[in-house]
Amino acid sequence: MSGAGVETAAGRYRAAHLHQPAGWLSPGYLEIDTAGMIAAVHADQPRTWETADVRRLDGYVLPGMANLHSHAHQRGLAGKGEGGSGAPGGENFWTWRAQMYAFVERLSPEDVEAIAAQAYVEMLKAGFTTVGEFHYLHQDQNGEPYANPAELSERILSAADATGIALTLLPVLYTRGGIDKPPSHEQRRFVHRDVGSFAQLVEHLLMGVAGNPLWHVGVAPHSLRAVSADDLAAIRAITDRHPGMSVHTHIAEQMGEVEECVARLGMRPIAWLLAHADVDEQWTLIHATHGTSEELDAVAASGATVGLCPMTEANLGDGIFPLRDYHGRGGGWGIGTDSNVAISLVDELRLLDYGQRLIHRRRDALPVTEHGETRQPGRLLFDTALAGGARSLAQPIGAIRPGMRADLVELDPDAVPLLGHRPETVLDGWMFASSAPIARNVMVGGAWVVREGHHMREREILERFRAVVSRD
Repeated sequence: MSGAGVETAAGRYRAAHLHQPAGWLSPGYLEIDTAGMIAAVHADQPRTWETADVRRLDGYVLPGMANLHSHAHQRGLAGKGEGGSGAPGGENFWTWRAQMYAFVERLSPEDVEAIAAQAYVEMLKAGFTTVGEFHYLHQDQNGEPYANPAELSERILSAADATGIALTLLPVLYTRGGIDKPPSHEQRRFVHRDVGSFAQLVEHLLMGVAGNPLWHVGVAPHSLRAVSADDLAAIRAITDRHPGMSVHTHIAEQMGEVEECVARLGMRPIAWLLAHADVDEQWTLIHATHGTSEELDAVAASGATVGLCPMTEANLGDGIFPLRDYHGRGGGWGIGTDSNVAISLVDELRLLDYGQRLIHRRRDALPVTEHGETRQPGRLLFDTALAGGARSLAQPIGAIRPGMRADLVELDPDAVPLLGHRPETVLDGWMFASSAPIARNVMVGGAWVVREGHHMREREILERFRAVVSRD
């Protein structure tokens, strides 16, 4: 993170409670090197450590969570797209989309950066330390390229730099307005006129992030409505040049999308994608809400991650993903904040779990006993989302162990929802009994970015955000 006030965190620590893949260390000891990586983890203080040099973390120390799907600029629309369209059929995803398009038309590059920075501060305070930015704003208000075609992408990078959040930037390819339909006027800021210009943008961004260990670049064919089979082949050519690159796409979010695919392509969207693209562990399928049992079997077998955004999916009336069945098949999944209508790690996971409870009318929404091991539901939700998000964003995160980046979240042990809990149940307290953020300290890449619940630059970032969203 640029600017004054950054507190480096290299050194040795004693954590009262340290999350580990197989349980907890109470206490646990870890060493963070000057590159911001975890160098060592111990159950006991090594004899070579001088106690006076060991810093104490008295709370519950967790790995930072990955937010695998964000449209940061939509934070500026939060709470303002809840109705009033006057559409004859009532309010739905498509009427909300029209309101979002109108909002996007007004945004300058400075506005995009200001809104993104505010969203990223809120993510960090919520316990997200890495974000996958599904970034589809590319052109100016007239639909023309900026003098610097990467202008708006670089504004996202600047917002990440200002806040200290780790970023997987996912520039979006958008070439049409529907299957075999030209883009609409309202979509002019999203569209690349040809795949070649998109490929040039990706290469430019890859060079720009080289050397920054917190930044990665992937690619995002927006959806089957917005890209063609030829476009997907061009995406494959890009990823072939850059092995391991993340590929994200929206899929099967709305029944209208499913019906359009069946009518125009002869197949449901997930089935069509699996048949026409080499979907593997590099891929993340965002939403997949209306996947059939057979489709989700195939997704699980492919190694792809499903990106679930429960609050946005609820807000837009998308539907509820069949998580219990998919999880039971061994399918990988993670969570995202998508439209950023609200930014809360625990609310995303709680709503995800509660949706399954309502569908199946049982409290153990996910099977807590797997492979002979029983876990508390909060721990199961957190750990599964942790693994899926790390894989989706291709970042060295997801566990507190040597070789991983030092992205840590310390929960306040004196927060009311955690009182009376032991380490084995503390994530139940966080997931199911809390609302306000209780992350006391947050570290990204070996630097403290949140201390005692406050981001180092939250006031100045908030004032810039306020100026944007207060305009008529």
